[in-house]
Amino acid sequence: APLRAPAAVLPLLLAAVALEVAAKADGGGKAGEEQEAIFKATNAGISVMLLGSVSFMMGLFYLTNHSDRDMVKYSWQVISTTISIFSAVLLFQAVNGVVEKVFLEGASESFELFVSMVHFLFWFVVLEVALAVISGAIGGDGKEKSKEAEEKIERRLKCYAILLGHITGFAAINAFGVLQQQVPRTVLTTMLIAPIAWVVVYLLCGISDHYRHVVSMSDDGAIDKAERLWDEVTEETEDDVIGLATSFLFIQSIRFWLAGDLPNSEGEEPEDEQSAHSIGKCSALFAIGVLLVACEFVRTIYARKTIPRFTPQSRNIIMMCFAWCLFFSMDWLLCRTIFVLDHGMIKQVTLALGLTTISLTAIWFLDKISDMPATGDQVDHAIRAVVRALGILIGFSWEKAFDSAVASVSDSVASTVPPQVTKLVMALALTSLVVPAWRHYILPTIIEYERQEEEEAEADA
Repeated sequence: APLRAPAAVLPLLLAAVALEVAAKADGGGKAGEEQEAIFKATNAGISVMLLGSVSFMMGLFYLTNHSDRDMVKYSWQVISTTISIFSAVLLFQAVNGVVEKVFLEGASESFELFVSMVHFLFWFVVLEVALAVISGAIGGDGKEKSKEAEEKIERRLKCYAILLGHITGFAAINAFGVLQQQVPRTVLTTMLIAPIAWVVVYLLCGISDHYRHVVSMSDDGAIDKAERLWDEVTEETEDDVIGLATSFLFIQSIRFWLAGDLPNSEGEEPEDEQSAHSIGKCSALFAIGVLLVACEFVRTIYARKTIPRFTPQSRNIIMMCFAWCLFFSMDWLLCRTIFVLDHGMIKQVTLALGLTTISLTAIWFLDKISDMPATGDQVDHAIRAVVRALGILIGFSWEKAFDSAVASVSDSVASTVPPQVTKLVMALALTSLVVPAWRHYILPTIIEYERQEEEEAEADA
């Protein structure tokens, strides 16, 4: 795919940052010593990022060429989810930074909540309209399309569904996270925000479902192939939005219960509080995530009856709760043991590498479980949900590392360009490089694996 215009700006922006940093390095005396200390820390961070990135990429080559077909499939799914969540969080945070700068500086809490909710609704509407247009359900010519054209539409539809779905999910996290910050600071009241978010988004999904049905029946009174695909992809995306938002808000309350202080709406804590969490609290948070997953697997095995929409949504929530527990318990552990004073980019890269290694190892064990004859389709569905959650975990952890890097670059040129503008330009540049490659070369592989699974299920039936 050709380079987009924003991507061409990235090398120029990085060059400008290098010149700005070099100019600041010319100071002498105490200022020069301080700059030298900063440069040493920056060089160390860059070195860890470089080594970690190379190790991560080479590891993916091994996994995508594994002898086990299922392991190869899971590896591609993790790569796809990692790229989508990385791009979505990067874009949302960049846009949200501009929104906060323009609308929320010096604003009251009630106005902050209003803007956050409007921002979430904006992305929800963009998601619904974009999928309707891309699928051809709205604005389509209604003509029969070739197989190649149908595959192209499906690839484009799933690409933007995943990307916009994750952006909408983090917009929901931000909106209801702001609400969670404003309710009375008790574990019960903050925990109630999670089901409230679930109900609100579920009601919005119900309105969307009714609208899709009306549109599908308005032309010829029947649901054609394109409209069916539109409905399936939209429902799956909406379930992901609910899973992301509800799980994050719930784990925020769990962390509040364990630590005694509620993290901010982005899940962040003051550095001194991060280092104060005991090993027991780290273990307890991780154990809660494992317990939730174990309960879901028991439910899957012994309660095989499923409820449309509710069952996949609850499964997404539980699996994402496990992912958040793993992320924050590992974060607490690193701050407690290794990075007691330095919580910068080196810690974020170490966290990303550690979580990547743990997640891929967990996927390997899950693959072995999936290969057992005793496991049925429901267990396999649960395993796929865990793999998807771990892919989101990996993507989120690497985005946090890149976010530290982007923040450093923004601060370096803050005297020339506002940090919000720098972050937005870099986010657009990075996603314009990553998303086309993901859409054209990675997502088709995932779609092919899904198609093979459907064919195998039909053959077994």
